[in-house]
Amino acid sequence: MNKKILLIVAVLASAALSAHAQNLVTNPGFETGDFSGWTQWGDTSFSGVSTSSPDGTPPHSGNFLSYYGPTGSMGGIQQNIGGTIAGNLYNISFWLANSDASGNNAASVTFGSTTLLSLTGSPAFSFTQFTYNNVAASSNNALLQFGFFNPPLYWDLDDVSVTAVPEPGTLGLIALGALGLVGAFRKRLV
Repeated sequence: MNKKILLIVAVLASAALSAHAQNLVTNPGFETGDFSGWTQWGDTSFSGVSTSSPDGTPPHSGNFLSYYGPTGSMGGIQQNIGGTIAGNLYNISFWLANSDASGNNAASVTFGSTTLLSLTGSPAFSFTQFTYNNVAASSNNALLQFGFFNPPLYWDLDDVSVTAVPEPGTLGLIALGALGLVGAFRKRLV
């Protein structure tokens, strides 16, 4: 009987924690086949959404990816992430690839007023996950912005994620509730 109780408690705690792991990004994998939910900015030449990058790179997952090859100046996409609250912590993750080995390229990623990534003269690399944990939002509905420059070839982006970090108090309440359930069930069994 104790194993059943522990299983129920584990399932309830897991469900409560996974509720906090909701991705706040609209169209995070570009699976609409376009930039829905995103706003393009700067030099948008040679940028788009497709089933593969013009250089042949397939999506990291799903059916689509976005690619960027601005030639005149930086350009990219941005999105106000609805549901972010100033001062709260978030985990930001995305998959990025660079097909250019010439070194004539740049990429940047910001979340609110925090620069997460700044690459200049990057070597070529296949899809790589970049993850930033416990980044504080500088404002409500913080701006997530990706910027690229790559005259010879392309940057590829897929599977963007922004999730809230559970507050320590929330985790404590979940643990306290789980202990209470275990105690109540043990009392009934005795």
